[in-house]
Amino acid sequence: MKINLILAVDEKNGIGKNGTLAWNIKKDMTYFKNITSDTADLSKMNAVIMGRGTWDSIPARFRPLPNRINCILTRKIQNNNLDSKPDDFVLYFNSLEICLKELAKKENLENIFVIGGASLYNQLIYTDLIDKIYLTEVKGDFDCDTFFDGIPDYFTLRSATHFEKEGENEFRFCVYQKDEKILQETPTQSEVKIIDKYLNKKVKNEIQGVETDAHFFDEYK
Repeated sequence: MKINLILAVDEKNGIGKNGTLAWNIKKDMTYFKNITSDTADLSKMNAVIMGRGTWDSIPARFRPLPNRINCILTRKIQNNNLDSKPDDFVLYFNSLEICLKELAKKENLENIFVIGGASLYNQLIYTDLIDKIYLTEVKGDFDCDTFFDGIPDYFTLRSATHFEKEGENEFRFCVYQKDEKILQETPTQSEVKIIDKYLNKKVKNEIQGVETDAHFFDEYK
């Protein structure tokens, strides 16, 4: 099972401030909607995975994100009884492991996107689960208080639009994809981080308090 990240960053890899986006770019929101909603097979759906903080930051009138399976990671859910959920498009999980195992059972699932927050992005970026990164680059420093660790050097830029402007914001859309050849041939600093972060210990989502056993990632490669 492969997972994609989708996010926007400023020039210092900032992704948010005070629990919300530091910019308002309508075209980026449309891009986000299209990328996370569109499927090659019209009979299938995509899933979006997010922390509870990201879910709460979405205005109530826009929740759940339509035409997508919304998966929320939160420590507040003690028993993951899916049969008790009245809406199949909103699922709560107290671990990423359980979330991925449940999604793997869905025959109508096409793509999985992680949409935030920073702790979840940074938890997954150095694992073998991530295939593509859909990155909106926003020019400038927005004095963010939440940051993305950055893209490991075994990801290569596959496409990038020209910078365009909306209001005072300049931005472009980039797509990075993991290059297996680079990953296999050259030991990198990113691989050192993989070992440091995931070998022989548990990784804790600092924002949501969701713990993930390091070794479960191997099941989804």
